[in-house]
Formats: sequence, C-alpha cells, structure tokens
Amino acid sequence: MQQLTSAPRANAILIFLLLLNILNMVDRNLITSFGSMIIADLELSDTQFGLLTGVIFVFFYSIMGLFMGALADRVHRPRLIAAGLILWSALTALSGIAKNFLQIGLARLFIGVGESAMTPSAMSMLSDLFPKAKRGTATGLYYLGVPLGAGGSFVVAGILGPMIGWRNCFFLLGGIGLALAILLLLMGDPKRGAMEEFADDQRPDVEEQPARLTDNWREIVAEVFVMVKAVPALFWTMLGAVFLHVPLGAGQFAIVWLERERGFGFGEITATYGLIYIIFGTAGTFLGGALSDWYQARFAGGRVRFLAFLMLGMMPLIISFRFVSPDSPLFFIGMAGGMFMISTFYGPAFSTVQDLTPVRLRGVMTGLLLVACNLIGLGFGAMITGFISDTLTLMHTFEPLTKALLVSDVIGWGAPASFIVASIYLQRAKER
Repeated sequence: MQQLTSAPRANAILIFLLLLNILNMVDRNLITSFGSMIIADLELSDTQFGLLTGVIFVFFYSIMGLFMGALADRVHRPRLIAAGLILWSALTALSGIAKNFLQIGLARLFIGVGESAMTPSAMSMLSDLFPKAKRGTATGLYYLGVPLGAGGSFVVAGILGPMIGWRNCFFLLGGIGLALAILLLLMGDPKRGAMEEFADDQRPDVEEQPARLTDNWREIVAEVFVMVKAVPALFWTMLGAVFLHVPLGAGQFAIVWLERERGFGFGEITATYGLIYIIFGTAGTFLGGALSDWYQARFAGGRVRFLAFLMLGMMPLIISFRFVSPDSPLFFIGMAGGMFMISTFYGPAFSTVQDLTPVRLRGVMTGLLLVACNLIGLGFGAMITGFISDTLTLMHTFEPLTKALLVSDVIGWGAPASFIVASIYLQRAKER
C-alpha cells in the first residue's frame, strides 16, 4: 500500500487555521475575561452572566454548526470561514457599545452564528491535508488555538483592560478579524478525500456504515444520526465530549470565582490566569494529540482510552483545587493541572470522530459534535452554575459559587467513563 504524505502547503495552512482559531477563542472569551467588570457595569446577575456565556452564545453557535458542517461538505471552505469571520468580528466590535443585558445578548447570539463556520470547515480541511496517522497531531495543533486564544483573552483583559477599558478591547479585536478575512478569500480549498487510504465503502476501521443517501439536507442529517447509531464507538466518544464540556461551561465563572470567593483583587489574577492557561493549556493540547497518536499505534483502545486514563489520573488533583487556600502551592498546581487535562481532549476526541466518519459526512459530523458539546455541555454547565450560585446566595450559603462549580466538576466525571466504553468498542472492531 502506498504511504500517504501530507499535502503541499499543509503545514502553512494549518498554521493559518491555528491563528484564526486563536482569534476565534479570544473574541469568544473576552466576555469571560472581563467577567467581574461587565457584571458590575451592566448590572448583571450570575444567572444572566451564565446565560451570556452559555446558552445565549452556544444556541445559535451549536445549531448553525450543524448547518455549517453540511455546507463545509459542499462549498468552498475557506470562503465559508471568511464569511463567518466577517460576521463574528463585526459583532464583537458592536459588543463594545452594549449598555444592558439585552444588547450584549443579541450580539452574543449572532457572534455564535459567525464562529460556527470555523471548526467544521477547518477540521474537514485538515482531514484532506494530513494522512490518518498524523491527524491526531494536526488536530491537536489546530486546537492549540483554544488555550492560546482563551488564555490570550485573559492576558488582553489583564494588560490592555486597565489601559483602554473593556469596550475598546472589543473594538480592537473586531477590527483585527475583519482584516484577516481578506487572506481567507485568497486561499484555495484542499482536494476532498485526498488523504484517504480506502474509499468509504472499503474502510476496515468501523463495524458497519450506512448506505449513502441523497444530498437532500433532511436526509443528510438523518444519515448522520444513523451513522452515530451504527458505530457505538462514535456515540460514546461524542457523549464523553458532552460530559467534559459541562465543567468547561462552568469555567466561564473562573475569574469571577477567584475574585469573589478566593480573595484576589479586581483584575489582580486575570493576566496570571491567562499565562497559566496559555502554558499548560498549550502543553495539554499538543501532548494530547501527539501522545494519543503514539498510544494508538502501540496499544489497544485507541486515542480515547489514552484520554480516559489521563483524566482518571488527574481528577483528584482537580477536585482538591476547589478546597485548598490560594496561599498553598497546591492551589496553582491544581489550576494548572485542570487546564492541562481539559486541553488534552481536543486532538484525541476530534480525530477519533474524523477517523470513524465517512469523508462525505465529516463536516456535518463535526457540526453535530459541536452542537452536542456546546449546546448541551457548555451551555448547560454555564447556566446551571449561575443558577445554583444565585439560588445558594439567596439562601445565604457560604461560598455559593464554589459549591456551584463543584456540581459541574462532578458531572464531568462522566467523560472518562464514556471514553472507556468507546475504547472497548474500538478494540472489538479492530479485533474483528
């Protein structure tokens, strides 16, 4: 069998997609980074803030992600990303003039629409640029944009916030995105299926694949759900991703929690938190992709079993972080460990989903995964954390936000359990 090599300019395109993903995450997380300031300025409750960072953003982001995934399987993908970038950048800038919950909520709704075009198209492109043996690493590198961007948003808030204010930071980031959209319009679209060793009906790595249907949108969605049902490893991998996104959603309250219940001054911890996120989130994202490729080549159970073992090993450290004093070294070790563990998820999970999905459905399957992760996981995690915090505050409970965050942490334990089940199905399919 001919050994496939990466497509020409694959690394250059990967780096540019990484840059766009960084900007995507900075824009998305600015509201989280300026959390305490925006809550005070716009007079928001914790429930309202949880809605802004959760359901209000992820509803259209998730639903449109499925639609954008289907579009990514059929249209020029760089131009699709460009259209989304223009929309989300313009609305990021407009967020800077918001005066109340309704105004910033409307902007967040449609920022989600724009950002939903990014990942389904990018993941589909990477699968056409890199062979299967390198996809975990390539996906992990692309998802370096999550820690670099999310962490970078805290650095922006910590450094530029005191200098120019939160509103001007939104204006600045929106302008940068509009400028980068021009480069996307000049990019070519990689040839689809160029890195596949087998045609869809000849692939040996899944138990059974449903017959191809027509290009009707309703039938495309139906085929995706049939695919998830027919391949149990795919279902359990996606379920694990949903569980993992619940504490990710609760993490929108990280700065608010540190300032309100852990004694840090207003803006004191923001830049430090961002730097820790960049360092350990980047390490987790890169090592998660590279080590999961290494594990899959040598051991049974695939990348998701590696991910499950890693999470199980680090969970005691993550839970202890909620209880120890900020003066203890364990506090910052636990903070760094949590950022590392969460970030290892992207390369192993998304590349596993891509491996188990036919070429013609990869964009829409990524869109479905984003719907599940963001709407159910992240949206629920942020909303329930804000609601529990407000409820416990009315009951005069000690450290209500800490207890709300612990609820989400415990729900997240479903992730490694689901990944273990997925790995069992992967092992059985390989043995057959």
